[in-house]
Amino acid sequence: MNFIMTVCGYPFGWLMYGLYHLVSNYGVALVLFTLVVKVLLFPLGLKQQKSTIKMQMIQPKVQEIQAKYKNNQAKMNEELQALYSKENYNPMSGCGPTLIQFPVIFGLLDVVYKPLTHLLRLSSENISALSAVATDLGVSMTGYAPQINIYQSVMQNPAAYSSVGADVIQKIQSLNMNFLGLDLSGTPNLPWQGGWNWLVLIPVLSAATALLSSIISMKNSPNMGQAGASMKLMMYIMPLMSLWFTFLVPVGVGIYWTLSNVFSCIQMVILNKIYNPKEVVERMKAEEKERAERDRQERIEAKKRAKEALKNGERVEDTTYLSDKEKIKEARRRYAEKYGDEYVDD
Repeated sequence: MNFIMTVCGYPFGWLMYGLYHLVSNYGVALVLFTLVVKVLLFPLGLKQQKSTIKMQMIQPKVQEIQAKYKNNQAKMNEELQALYSKENYNPMSGCGPTLIQFPVIFGLLDVVYKPLTHLLRLSSENISALSAVATDLGVSMTGYAPQINIYQSVMQNPAAYSSVGADVIQKIQSLNMNFLGLDLSGTPNLPWQGGWNWLVLIPVLSAATALLSSIISMKNSPNMGQAGASMKLMMYIMPLMSLWFTFLVPVGVGIYWTLSNVFSCIQMVILNKIYNPKEVVERMKAEEKERAERDRQERIEAKKRAKEALKNGERVEDTTYLSDKEKIKEARRRYAEKYGDEYVDD
């Protein structure tokens, strides 16, 4: 997992590095960083929304095939593939954007967890030396963000790290992790965890914005049957998970999580203005109904023309709508016409 986060974090690290040196404040850089990433992922969000709507439209047909061939898996798969081909739908198209977001998430977390690597660009040798001193001092080097623990320790007792080098200590001390009066390197505490601190507001905001994001998503989603019930369950589970997780990590991670939720809400509002799922589904259903009615009227007219032509002894161009008896009659008439015989309707 560390290897994956390191690899994915490399490009995002340079982005965060550039933003931090542009504004010289960790919190502001984090806001800009989250915004830039959300903008870059916006096309994927739009593609995923379109895929979800398309799947919702063909879901009744999918369920019909599954019920009809529930005892014949091979035939079911064959019919489903034929349906997907007819509807020009790729069942894996919705997975692509989701899968792409996993390395993005790993990369983002690596950037937030490792400010010494990505913001200060300290060498691995310097970080190893800092870790050794921190371990001797009893600083926790386990958990999600040991580099932030090192940062706090250096800020509290810089003299203890003198062996690492004055230039390294100076670099760390120059890192500004205060934002809106909050120390983003701190960890939220509840009263039974060693005393109250205002950082506890960040997990609460993280959970609240996660719930808001889920509500907006559900509000604009078409009815999805059992899948919709699962989404409603996740609407409550995700905020609770967010609340629990952000109590375990430095508040900078909670800030990122909260900002990510806020920008996700904004993104969903914009997406729903551009491509609202309910409106699109209703419009597509209306168009399908209109198309079906148009096809029905065309079949009625074609049948009338075929009957009229047969009645007048004229050539019937389309015999689709004739009865078997009428088709035989038309075939005999064509045969007589072809060989110059006289056709007698008996």
